[in-house]
Amino acid sequence: MIKIIFKILIIDTDHQVLSTVAASLRSEGYIVLTADDTIRAIQLAKEELPHLVITEVLMPKLDGIEVCKEIKQLPELSSTQFIFHTHASEEYSQVAAFEAGADDYVIKPMRPRVLARRIKALLARHTVSTTLNDTIPTEGLFIDRESYMVYADGDKIKFPRLEFELLALLAASPQRVFTRNELAELLWGYKMMKENRTIDVHIRKIREKLGDRFLKTIRGVGYKIDLL
Repeated sequence: MIKIIFKILIIDTDHQVLSTVAASLRSEGYIVLTADDTIRAIQLAKEELPHLVITEVLMPKLDGIEVCKEIKQLPELSSTQFIFHTHASEEYSQVAAFEAGADDYVIKPMRPRVLARRIKALLARHTVSTTLNDTIPTEGLFIDRESYMVYADGDKIKFPRLEFELLALLAASPQRVFTRNELAELLWGYKMMKENRTIDVHIRKIREKLGDRFLKTIRGVGYKIDLL
């Protein structure tokens, strides 16, 4: 088996955070790059092509959300994963981050070892094969895992990776109701705090593309794919 050595870029103006998190991740075997300037960080990302970027939201020049958009619009970095590691706990900041393409949102302070476990769960998607079929055909909905493409009533719809994984997970068990915590554990490997709106944001974005025909909300419980 080929072992992937993951490359991580950390962006923060707090040098203590940079050194502490970088040291922790290097001890886990990652290649770690750091930047305290967002313009330099974008250039470094272009040169080094990291698998994952960890960034603070509150940054001078460009904030973390703008950095995420800038990096993800580059074809060679479109699949780069993003974690926002930040003091900004407001819900609107979290929503904006996920709208920009974030994969996780972590409120400071968080112990480096706990952060490292969340990073490991996130990066595991690159190496762990899924138990789902390569294609998931259903009535009116066809999901092709190889091409990351969804066809709804014959119309081809391109989904970002995280939205695609969430939809494919739900579609693999039609009619089963998944709670938010079940979805978080299956996709990220850990439960989410009640105030974390990650799942809700991605569900809303899926609905914007598919409408309400397939994806159903079970009030007070969770979500399911309804194929009847």
